Order: sequence, then structure tokens, then C-alpha cells
Amino acid sequence: MDVGDSPLLRFAADLRSLRDKAGGCSYRQLGARAHYSATTLSDAAGGRKLPTLAVTLAYVRACEGDVAEWEDRWRQVAAEVLPSPDQDPDESHPPYAGLAAYGTEDAEWFFGRDHLLDDLEKRIAQRRFVAVFGASGAGKSSLLRAGLVPRVTGRAVVTSPSETAEPDLDADLLIVDQFEEVFTLWPDADRRTAYVDALLAARCKVVIGVRADFYGHCAQHPALVEALTDGQLLLGPMGPEELRQVIMRPAVKASCTVETALVSRLVADATGQAGVLPLMSHALLETWRRRRGTTLTLAGYEAAGGIQHAIAQTAERTYTSLERHQRALARQVFLRLTALGDGTEDTKRRLPRAELDHDVDVDVVLDRLAHARLLTLDRDSVEIAHEALIRSWPRLRGWLAEDRDGLRTMRRLTEAAATWESLGRDPDALYRGTRLDTAVEWTQRDGVRTSAQERDFLAESLQARDRERVLAHRRTRRLRQLVALLAVLLMLAGTAVVLAITAQKEAAAGWKSSAAWYVANQSQALRSSDPRLADQLAIEAHYLNPNDETRNGVLSARATDERDMASRAAFASAQALADPDRERETVPRVLGPADETVTSIAVNGAGQAFATTVVDGVGKVWDVTDVTTEVTHTFAGLVDLVAFDPARGRTLVAVSDQGAVAVWDWSDPARPVEAARLADQPRPVVGVVYGPDGEVVVTYDVMGVVRLWDVSEPTRPDLLVELDLARDITAAALSHDHRALALGTAKGEVRLYDVTDRAKPAELWSGKAHRGAVQALAFHPTGDALATVGTQDTVALWDVSDPRRPAQRGRINGLTEGVYAVGFGDTATNVETSKSNGTTRSWEFDFDTAVREMCDGVTTHITREEWQQYVGAVGALEYHRPCG
Repeated sequence: MDVGDSPLLRFAADLRSLRDKAGGCSYRQLGARAHYSATTLSDAAGGRKLPTLAVTLAYVRACEGDVAEWEDRWRQVAAEVLPSPDQDPDESHPPYAGLAAYGTEDAEWFFGRDHLLDDLEKRIAQRRFVAVFGASGAGKSSLLRAGLVPRVTGRAVVTSPSETAEPDLDADLLIVDQFEEVFTLWPDADRRTAYVDALLAARCKVVIGVRADFYGHCAQHPALVEALTDGQLLLGPMGPEELRQVIMRPAVKASCTVETALVSRLVADATGQAGVLPLMSHALLETWRRRRGTTLTLAGYEAAGGIQHAIAQTAERTYTSLERHQRALARQVFLRLTALGDGTEDTKRRLPRAELDHDVDVDVVLDRLAHARLLTLDRDSVEIAHEALIRSWPRLRGWLAEDRDGLRTMRRLTEAAATWESLGRDPDALYRGTRLDTAVEWTQRDGVRTSAQERDFLAESLQARDRERVLAHRRTRRLRQLVALLAVLLMLAGTAVVLAITAQKEAAAGWKSSAAWYVANQSQALRSSDPRLADQLAIEAHYLNPNDETRNGVLSARATDERDMASRAAFASAQALADPDRERETVPRVLGPADETVTSIAVNGAGQAFATTVVDGVGKVWDVTDVTTEVTHTFAGLVDLVAFDPARGRTLVAVSDQGAVAVWDWSDPARPVEAARLADQPRPVVGVVYGPDGEVVVTYDVMGVVRLWDVSEPTRPDLLVELDLARDITAAALSHDHRALALGTAKGEVRLYDVTDRAKPAELWSGKAHRGAVQALAFHPTGDALATVGTQDTVALWDVSDPRRPAQRGRINGLTEGVYAVGFGDTATNVETSKSNGTTRSWEFDFDTAVREMCDGVTTHITREEWQQYVGAVGALEYHRPCG
């Protein structure tokens, strides 16, 4: 505060300094010494008005000051500040309301809105429900209270949502001022809806005053939207003539004059400004207090700070005139009186007096702020005089911006404490969990002050939490003890049962395992002398002890039987791979000298031509259309690999020992022609495979580079895809739809690729499939199954319906050394392989089918005596006929 503002303010500042020199005792202590109330002494040092001489001297005595000196000082100040009755107008009622709205009792001082009031009266006469919208500070409350009410004939009731939740509907006209409080003060949607519905259903006429920025909130209630149709009055800024009436007519009524320069300045500052009326009214009030005789001057207006700074000056001067601890109280009061906006401006809120502590210092602060027209007090509540204070006072804006989350925590705490009190301090209404932790943390911050009700609420919440924790700890401890006891008893009982069952199962399992092992060995011993009986024993061994070994024993036995039953020639197996539906030849045929070892073999799709290569690099093509066979073509150079078009037999691919890959047109078997060469093969090619339809050829070289070629036009082969895997590729297969490519490696890995996008083939899956190198791969025509063969261990069948997550459907142990080709038989579970010794094998992955085929045609069953003979070393077992 600038103590040089006036003699009165300097006098008050010196009184406060005197109290500080006396030890800074509280006003309660000072009142006990001076025999005056703390409020009276605080007012004496507030600078609002000159205290009486008696109060001043009592104050000085209590502070041990010089009484005579202060008496002279008081008389000097009194001579300067106390006005002469014949000079000043009646100061009991200033002509301007300041920040406060004009009430019904101020109707004679309300000017400037005659035109709007006429319009509003017409609307009310035509409609039952009318809303007045306007920005904060546009004068809605004054228009309704001081302007409309005096014009109403009949009973008019003025209320607001903060005053009562149940409006008085027994009136001719109900005016609901500050209707936006329905949204700012009531979080309960049901309560808001009930209030709005009550207004809409009222028999009397209703006028509501709403801040314009809450127009969208009104749209949330469909019935309210319908009622507002053609029933709205928008209150805008005053025009120059209306502003002159607001400035001049109250001054004239108070026997004052206004300088022409001041009128021009005020009109210029206020014209077109939304929400400027309370600021102008406050500036006029401060100018009136600084009047020169009975004249309001431009100098007084500028000294008050003008429209922009008058409120801030008043608020700041009043705040700094308080004691230090009173300033902290004032800060808490203003924060509690402000409702934080959610997408809207911050607004004022009516504060119940019970929310503040009943303390002398609190009373002093409220009285001081109310006298400065910053607050409005009544018997039970407190509120900010006008929301313009929230916008215009920098210190208050700073407080609100410091910790908005903390302010929301305070608001929720206040509401929860009030609810708890209204419910008779019901323990169920106390804070618990995160809400309690958040509230306690907020109260521990610097500068935070809670009310007595809030402190009691938090204390009870903390005590309740401690009690609940103790009870929970006791319950947990008792429960743990009970659980431990039950666990011991259950463990003892369970252990006994498990030991008994385990012993029984182990005995039975060991008995059956031994019997199955013995029967399986008997099956192998009888394989050469009595294959059918051996089959029955193999099946029985699996029934006794089902596992992978006994299952594979059944499947391998079937495969061995088929191999022994028909040792087919290599070209017959190739025919089966090329055309699974064709009836397979069972008569072995011998091609070429018996001492030649075949290194590569190919059969065309029609089964009419047969190509081979041998260890010395000689490549030959055989005509097998008749019973006799003859060589129809011998390649000129050394050939390492050959591959026939498996579908139409029109083309053949031959790989020379120099690495050249040639495509031969075989349309005329008598005159084959080299159609083209697959270029861009910088390294020796070690593998070549046709796609199922004969239109795509897959090659792979010694460095693991895989290429896909389009040979649908033999004379113009086209490179489709190139994959540089840097691995030792040993086998390849392309799906029937050309979308999936399977590759096998020397380390037993199988890799699946999506080659739909030729420019960017994508790896779908890779995994270890075999212990040794992968020898052969084949896709089922549907693309859902993949057969793989390893050099050392097994033939495996994979479900690749989801190529990113292949699942192994079966694996059969057997001799796979020398296998160079694999394909599918009649079903997706029947796999056939061909070996370099000219034999072919059928592997059945459907166990039930294998058993049925092995039992098909069996007429001799094991007798009970034979069964006991085979298992006699183990002991008597249940006898049944597996194929009967």
C-alpha cells in the first residue's frame, strides 16, 4: 500500500507499526488490554475510516505508546479527513453501486436500459418463459432486479440456484438470476434436471438470467431448448447515449456534477466493451470518493486507476492493508469463493458462512473486504461482489493459476465434508483410498488452510482408515493361520492319496510298458516270417502302451510292408508324384545298364518321357510309351541335373556341369530344341525344381541364392524373384498357387516365404524340422499341408494352413537315406517318397487308416494260447483281437 495516498491511510499505517513495535501481539491479546473488541481495534488500523478518539487512545495505551502525542495526531487527521456537513452530499448512499449489482432497493439509481426493459416486458407478455443472455458484467442482474421488478404488477420473486434448490413458484413472476450456477455449483445431473423441469412446469411466468458462455450448457436439456425458442433476449454492450445516462443521472440525483471531460473519457473507454459495466461503476464510485467538493473530475478518475485498474487498485490496497496472517486468510476466502471453469471462465460461487472458521481474524477480513465492496455479505453466506474482480485483479488470477488441481481437490473436500456433516457424520461418507491420500497431501502444502469442518472430516477419515487397517490385519492373520492349518491337513491327506495312486499307476504303467516293449520286439522278430501276425502284434503293442514309438512302429511297419510288397522302379514313383490320381504301376521296370548309378531323374506329366543323369555326367531321355524303352536323346555336354515339366511335359530344364541352365522345348520328343537359357546365374546351380503347373522353375546355387523363373514362354524366360539367403539350400518346393515357397537347408531348417509380391518376398516362418539336411519338400495341392524328408531321421507332415504358425501333424521314423523326391498320394495324410535305388514308399499319417489297411484281409487271428506265448515272459494280460 502506498501510505502517501491520504492522511487517513498514513495514520492507520502508523498504528500498525506501533503494534509491531509492541511485539506484534494478536488483536485478541490487544483487545484484552484495551478493553475493546478485536474487530474494533482491527478496524481502527484498517484505514477505512478514522476511529474515534477513545478507541485510538485505548489502542495506543495497549501498545504502550505516547498517549498525548497520538491525541494531537488524531486531531490533525480529523481536521483533514472529516467532511463538513454543508459541503458534501449524503455519503450514506453513494450514487454508484461499484462492483455490486443494483438491487430492487436501488431502482431509483438504475438508468440506461429503458429500451431493453420495454422489449423484455413485451416478450414476457407474449411468452411464459424468457431467458436474458449476456456476458459477465453486461448488467443482467441489475436489469432484472432494479429494472424489471419495479415494472411488474403483481408479486415478483427474485432468486438464484445458490439461494434455494426449490424455487418459489407461487408468484406472478419468478426471476432466476445467475442461472449458470445450476451448472457450476451442482455436479449432480439429476438435481439440475429436476430444477430445470420445475421451472418449465411452473404456472407462473419465469425469466432467467444466464451468462452467455453457458448457452451451450442450456442446449443439453431438450425441453429447455424448446422453451427458449423465440424467447431469448441478448444483452449487449451499452451505446454512447446509454452510457451517458449511467454516468450523469445518478450523479445529478446525488446533487453532484460530472466534468464534461470525464464523461467523454468514460464513454470512450466503455463503448463497445463487453462486461465493462461493473468496472465502470466501480471506477465511478472511486472517482466519487475522490470528488472535488460536489464535482466528479477526470483527475479523480485517473487517480482511481480508470476502468481497467480501479478494481485492481481497490483490491490490492485492501489486501495489503491487512496483517500478514490476515492476508493468508483473505487468499483462502477468495479461492473458496471462486468456481473453476471447465472450458468456461472462472465464476464466483456463494459460500456458506459455516464453511469458514468462526474466528475474529476471519470476521475482520470479511468485514474489511465487504466495506471495500469486493465481497457481499448476508447472514448466512458470502460471495464476490462481481466476477469482474476475478478477471481484473492480477493477484487473484495468479492464485487461481498456481494450482488448479489443488483447488479442485479443495472443492471436492469441501463438498464431501459438508455431505458428511449433513448425514450426521455418517462413517460411510468418509474419504478412503486414493481420495483420502490426495486430500491429505494437498493439506500439507504451504499456504493451505482448511476449515474446522474439513479438518474434522479428514481426521475422522484417517482414524477410520487406521481402524480398518488394524481389523484387516487381524482378519488376514487369522485367515493365514486357518489356511496354514488346512494346508497342513490337506497336504497330509493328499500326500497319502498321491502316494497310493502313484504307486498303483506306476505299477500298472510299468507292467503295460514292459508288455508293450516285449510284444513290439516279437512283432519285429516275426516281420519276415509272418508279416500279418507281426502287424497284429504291432497294433496290440500300441494299444497296450500308446506313445510315439509304438505309433511309429505301426506306421513304419505298414510302410515297410508296402516297400516289400512292391519294389517299384524309379519312373513309377515319379509318375505318382506327377499325377497322384493316376493308377500306379506295380511292375518294376529297369532302364539302362544295371551298373549305372542315377544322380537325377525326371518324368514328364504324361509319363511318356523319362530323363536321367548318372555319375559321369551323361544325360539321357528315354521313351517309355511302350513296354520296351529306348533312349531318344542324349545331351551333348555333361549334365548334372534334369527336371521335366510335371504338368504338360512340354519343357525340360538341364543344368550342365559348367553351371549353365538351359530350357528345352520338348513339344516334339523326336526333335527337342534348346529354347533359351536362364541367364544371371553367376554361380553353379545345385538344384532345380518345377512348380506344380510347369510354368515356374525354382533354381538355387551353391551360395544360397534362390531364383524363381517364369517359363510359360520357353523362349523368353523371365526372372520373377531373387532371394539371397546365404545358406546351404538342399531342397525347394513351390505351392500350386505360386504364393508360398518352401526351402530346406543342410542344417535341417525349413523356411517358408510369401512370394506374392515379387519385389519384396517376405519370410513367414523358419524352424528346425530335422536333425540332418532336408532332402525333399512338397506342398499338397490345397496348400494346407507340407511334407518334408530328412537325411537321418524321419518323414514329417506339417499343417501350413496358417503359414506364420506351422504345426507338425505327424512324424514317422524310417530309413530316408537316398530319398530325392516326395509327394502326396490320394489324401492329405498319405505321403510318398522315391529313393535313388528305384523304390517308392507310402507313408500314412492317419493312424486309424493305417490300422484299417493293415487289418484289411486278415483272416487269421491270434489265439489265446499264442497270445500267452508271446507275452508269457511278462505275465498274463487281457486277451483281445485287435483286428477282429
